[in-house]
Amino acid sequence: MSAQPEGATLVEKTVGDKRIKTTVSAHVLLVGRGIGSTESVLLVRLAYKDQRGGKWSFPGGFVDEGEELGGALLREVIEEVGVRLRGWEQVDVVPLLDQEHPHISFLFLCDAWEGEVRCQSRELLEAAWFDRCAFAQLAQTGALAYPVMRQQVACLGWPAEGETPA
Repeated sequence: MSAQPEGATLVEKTVGDKRIKTTVSAHVLLVGRGIGSTESVLLVRLAYKDQRGGKWSFPGGFVDEGEELGGALLREVIEEVGVRLRGWEQVDVVPLLDQEHPHISFLFLCDAWEGEVRCQSRELLEAAWFDRCAFAQLAQTGALAYPVMRQQVACLGWPAEGETPA
């Protein structure tokens, strides 16, 4: 997004001697298990007009003013990929304060949902599943929208940055 989303929750945070206004976002690490229990994660390719355009991210988005974090997660995932999450757990909180538009990102893990995944937001180019080797290749080629995603998949037991996938 090239501008702060209208109606998004704004949080003021002090970093050093600077006061920064940030938005809050909620994203999901949606885990699928295929044949032979092969684990994969759902990523969406962003259609933004900034440096993230064409890169991959976890589904999700901004928390609207007055909206609960869980409600925002459910709404954003339905809007973007058309599935309704059936349960989730928070696995990470990342202050992305060095971005053009700073925000605090909450990441949730989910492996149960209803519906078929389909890309249905004009903010996205496509949605696709990636196993850990394919994800590692995206990370190595700079195709991830946020470098911190490399560490976030560690909650799945996937290799951290710099490790070779098994």
